[in-house]
Parts: sequence; C-alpha cells; structure tokens
Amino acid sequence: MEKYYEQSNFINVLDTHAYYIPFSDKGDVFKPRRESENYLDLNGVWGITEYKSILEVEDDFYLNKTEKEIPVPSCVQLHGYDQIQYVNTRYPFYCKPPYTPNMNPSYHYSRKFEYKVNGKAYLCFEGVDSAFYVYVNNKFVGYSHISHRLSEFDVTEFVKDGENKLDVLVLKWNKGSYLECQDKLRFTGIFRDVYILTRPEGHIVNYRIDTDICGKVGFTLTDGESASVSFNGEEKQVKSGERVEFLVSNPVLWSAENPHLYDMIISSKGEFIGEKVGICKSEIVDGVYLFNGKKVRIKGVNRHDFNYKTGATVTVEDIIKDLTLMKKLNVNAIRTSHYPNMPEFYKLCDKFGFYVMSESDVEAHGSTGYKIGGNYTKDYSDIAKMPMFYDDIIVRQKVNVMLHV
Repeated sequence: MEKYYEQSNFINVLDTHAYYIPFSDKGDVFKPRRESENYLDLNGVWGITEYKSILEVEDDFYLNKTEKEIPVPSCVQLHGYDQIQYVNTRYPFYCKPPYTPNMNPSYHYSRKFEYKVNGKAYLCFEGVDSAFYVYVNNKFVGYSHISHRLSEFDVTEFVKDGENKLDVLVLKWNKGSYLECQDKLRFTGIFRDVYILTRPEGHIVNYRIDTDICGKVGFTLTDGESASVSFNGEEKQVKSGERVEFLVSNPVLWSAENPHLYDMIISSKGEFIGEKVGICKSEIVDGVYLFNGKKVRIKGVNRHDFNYKTGATVTVEDIIKDLTLMKKLNVNAIRTSHYPNMPEFYKLCDKFGFYVMSESDVEAHGSTGYKIGGNYTKDYSDIAKMPMFYDDIIVRQKVNVMLHV
C-alpha cells in the first residue's frame, strides 16, 4: 500500500472551485440539488470491513467482499466500530510528525451502482475523516485527505454503462491529522454526501461573483470556455477570463436583518446553474469592522456540524433547526469551529440572514508541550510552522476560500 497517508500530496483530486450543482432545466436551478438529472446520489447502504491496523490491509483489498453493512453518510463509531473519543488540546497518538501509528484503524467501504455514460463523470465526496483511497471497477482512482473538504475525482475513464463497483479505504489518521487537532468529539468514516455529477465536455469549472453596495454586481468566468449570465432582467455573454458587470438601481442590500437575495442564472453547454446573490460589503476601516458601511453589533456563537444521534453527519433539516433556534435567540453570526461546514450551510445562512466566519481545517494546538526536534514546543503553531506542513496549510486555506463565491 503506497503510504500517501504520510505525505501531503493529493492523488488525482481536482482543484477546488466554487460550489454549485448544474441542472439540465433552467426552471429547476433553485430546487434541491438531488432533483438535478446531473446528480447521481450514492448515499445509502454500503458494505464495510474493519481493519484494526492499516498494516493489515492487502494491496488488493478491494477484491474482497465486505463483511457487514453501514449507512453512508455516517460515523463508524456510532455503528459498533472503534470508540467515541473527545480530545481537546492533545493528539490522540504520539506526536512524531509526519508519522501516524501503525495501529491506525481502517475501513473498506464498498457498493455497486448503475450508471449511464453520457459525457464527463465526476465522483464527489463532501467529507471523509480523515483520509481515503478510491477504486472504481477495481482500478485505483486517487487519494485525498483534509476531512472537511470536497474531494472531486474525474472518473470518466473508469465508469461504464450498467453496473459499476466503488471501493473506498478510509483511514482514521493521516499526516494531516496533526493539523486537525480540533477540540471536538472525534469521528471516522464517510460522514458527508457522496455523488456523481454528469457534465458535458467543455463545461464551466470555476467562476467568481463580486458585489458593491452601489449596485454593481460582477461575474468573472475564471475557468471554462464561455457562459451566458442572466441577472436582474439582463443577459450577458462572457468568455474564459472575462468579467461582465450588471447594475442594480436602488439595490436592496443584504444583511442579517434583511437577507435579500437576487437570482442569477449561469448557462453553458446545456447546463444551468443558479446562484442567490446578496449585494453587500464587508470591510475593516481604521480597525473598525463595517458591514455595508456601518458599524454592526455581532451577536455570535460557535457551531459544529453535529447531531447527538448521528455525530458529525448532519442533514439540511438539522441545519435549519439550528438556524431557526439561533434566530429566536437573536443570534446573528456564526463561527464554524473549527472547519468548513457542509455546502448547504452557507446557502442557508444567506437565506436566513447570518454573518459567517468560516474556518479552515487547521488547528495544531495538540503540539503544545510535545517534544519536537529535541525541544519542547512553546506555541501551538509550532507544528504548523514545520516545512513539511507548508503546502498542506496553503491547500487547506485555499479550500475554505474557494468554497465561497
């Protein structure tokens, strides 16, 4: 088994980009994402086999039949495996970066699915704790880590018409676990949604939307051949690298008290993408935080993606329940301690009206008091300062930034 889990590299994982789900019908773009014809839901009952150690896993483990069943998404600790553990400021293993313990629990997930080949196929994992190897039809596709990132693989050359087999090996720990020492209950597994997006050749990849409180709304196609953008009764064409601008007279500004959103529809190659755009401005002037040019009183809370029955696996209904309660208690701001939340969370905050401080999957205070390089660390960020983690941190920060358009 190639020890990717002791390296920072991603294997065949696509670059991060703005989050969206394409639809084949313009009138459907604001419906729940699972209603898109381009979206193949791979959630459900999967097979699973537990290994007490990564060293027990054979190179061709994916040829073996799994022993039991488990729902996906879920956390293995809530289905009879491993143990539930809360850790605050210490690592749950001996601190010797970049190595992880040999007794590193690993889980072989497997399922079959029907697929009709029709263009490009992208396999998406929205959250896997903490690292995983992917195989489609007994062929290695790639490897990813960073528990709370969306990992996307191009599986166009791996899938076929009819029945396909997907195998995933999930590890409890990897090198990146040194940067994920968050004070929370620790869970393992495929804990967020899994799906395949079917898309045409030459599709949109990435874009950026910017706004100004004077009513200017810009759209930049940062990666893709071309697109048509409809906003506020106008439609404009844009090519790769270009920016178009729309002007809204007397704009209604977005705020937590009045979360007004404008509809934008992006179309290209027979795909349609819907965006809800809030016109606003966030800035710091002379050390004072201003929102839409005015001082604002932040009444915020720290929040985890957490359900007392399902652990780190939460639903849209769970999020709505949390946000509804916060509104009743006059909360207007949320810190996503200590990682990016699931994509729907941000869209719901736009809709309900919450200021959000979104964090990256970076917290290394477990290094405090550990002996590294012959000396005891004095600062929790000592791990993060080590050269072997530089690239990892940059990727983690980029993942969080690119999650938001």
